[in-house]
Amino acid sequence: MDNEATESSLNLTSMEMLTMGGFALFFGWMFIVFYWLFCEFPPDLPVSTRDLSQFFVFAAVPVGYIVLHLLAKNPKFNVFSRPMRVAESLCAIILPIIALVMYQGAVIPLAIVCVANFLIGLSAAAIKLSWLDVCSRLETTRYSRVTGLSLFLGGLLFTLVSFSPHFVQPAFSIVFILASMAMLSYATANAPRNDERAPLESIANTWRFTKEIEPSFFMFGVVFGMTFVYLFNSGSDSVLLGLISTLVGSLAVAIISIADRQASITTYQRALVVVTVIACVLVPFVDKTWQLVLSCVVTAAWAMFMAINYGYIVRKCVIAWEAPLFRQAPIRLMVPALGFAVGWALAAIITASYGAHSDAFMYVRLVVAVLLVATIMVFFPAKEHHLVDGSSPESVKVQTTVVSVDVSEKELFEKRCAAVAKLFQLSPRETEILGYLAKGRNAAYIQEALTISPHTVKSHIYNIYRKLDIHSPQKLMDFVEEFPLD
Repeated sequence: MDNEATESSLNLTSMEMLTMGGFALFFGWMFIVFYWLFCEFPPDLPVSTRDLSQFFVFAAVPVGYIVLHLLAKNPKFNVFSRPMRVAESLCAIILPIIALVMYQGAVIPLAIVCVANFLIGLSAAAIKLSWLDVCSRLETTRYSRVTGLSLFLGGLLFTLVSFSPHFVQPAFSIVFILASMAMLSYATANAPRNDERAPLESIANTWRFTKEIEPSFFMFGVVFGMTFVYLFNSGSDSVLLGLISTLVGSLAVAIISIADRQASITTYQRALVVVTVIACVLVPFVDKTWQLVLSCVVTAAWAMFMAINYGYIVRKCVIAWEAPLFRQAPIRLMVPALGFAVGWALAAIITASYGAHSDAFMYVRLVVAVLLVATIMVFFPAKEHHLVDGSSPESVKVQTTVVSVDVSEKELFEKRCAAVAKLFQLSPRETEILGYLAKGRNAAYIQEALTISPHTVKSHIYNIYRKLDIHSPQKLMDFVEEFPLD
C-alpha cells in the first residue's frame, strides 16, 4: 500500500498536467487583471479612487458565486455549456482590451472601467468554479498538489510577464485566458466520468457546511484584502514583490500534499493563523521596509490558504459525490471571497479618509488580526470541523453516539460482513471494502480511506458485485443488513 501511495504521489497523468496548465493560465490572467493593471489604470487618478474602482472586481466575485449557487439549483444549468464559456471569455477580456486602448492614448470614463471590473469578477468566479470541477474528475486524490502547482505556475507566468514591456502585458492576459478556456473545453470533454461520477444534472444536496468554518474563513479574507490594498497603495514594485511571494506559499502546499497528504485542513489553518496574525501585529511597530516584508509574508500565507482551501473543497465534493462540484461548492468559495471584498472596501475607505499609509490604516489592520484570533477562538471547536476524509462533525457525532449506546449493533454488522465474505469467498481486501460499501460509502471515499488507486478500488468493487451477483449499492446494503446469522 505504501509503495502504491508513493507512486501515486509522484506520477502525473496527462489529464492532470493539462488541468494544471489550464488552471495556471487562469491564475496568470487573474494576477495581471486583478492586481497588476491597476498599478497604472485608470491613469491620472488618486490612489483612493483607483482603490474604489478596483473594489468592483472583488465585489463581483462573491456575487458571482451567489448567482452560480442559485443557477445550480436548476438541473438544466450547466457551467460547461457553450453560452457560459462564450460569456465568460468575453467578460474576461474586456478590461485588458480597455488597457490596450488606453495605451494608445484613448480616454475611457471611470464608470466604464468599473463596469468592466465587475464583469471580469463575475467571469473569474465562473471560470475558477469550472476548473475546480475538472479537478474533481481527475484520477487522483492529491487535489492540493493540483491546486498548489497550478497557483505556483500561474504566479510564475505573471512574474515573467511583469518584466515585459507594459503595453504588451494586457495582450498576454488575453492570450492566457483564451488559452485557459480552450483547455477547459478540452478537459470537460475528455475528463473521466465513470459510474461513480455524479451526473451533471444532479442537484442532490450532498454537502452541509459547518457553522465553525465560515466565520474564520471570512476573517481570513478580510485580513488578506487589507494586505493587498496596502501593497497596491505602495506602488507597482510592492505589488510585484507581493505577487511573487505567492510562489513560496503555493509551492509549499504542493510539496506538503506529497509529503503529508493525511493532515487535516485545520492543521494548516492553525499554522496560517499564527503566521498571519504575527505579521499583522508587528506591522504598526516596524519601519516601511519591514512592513513590506511582513505584507509579503501575508500574501504567501494567502496563496497557501487559497490552494489548501481549493484542494479540500474538491476532496469533500468527491467524497459526497452525488452532485457535481459546480453545484456544491459556490457558497463555500463565496465566504472567503466576500471577506476579501469587505477587507478591500474597509482599507479603501481608510485610505480615502486618512491616507494610504496612515497610522489609522496600520492600527485597523492590527484590530482585524485580533478579530481573526477571536473568531478562531470562539468558533473553532476542540475537535476538527473537517476531517481528512471531508466528514462533517455532525456525522462523526452521530456515529459516536450509536457505537457508545449500542456496541452490539457494530458487532452485528461486522459479523454479517464476515459471514458474507466467508460464504462468497471474498479476499481480505474485498472484505474490507465490503464493509465500506455496506455503510453506503462510494468509491471515492474508499479510495481516500484506504490510500489506494482509483483503478484498484474499481477492480475490487467489480469483483464484490460479481461474486455476490448484486448490481446496485442499495441492494448490497440491504443484502448485508438482512443476511441471516447462525
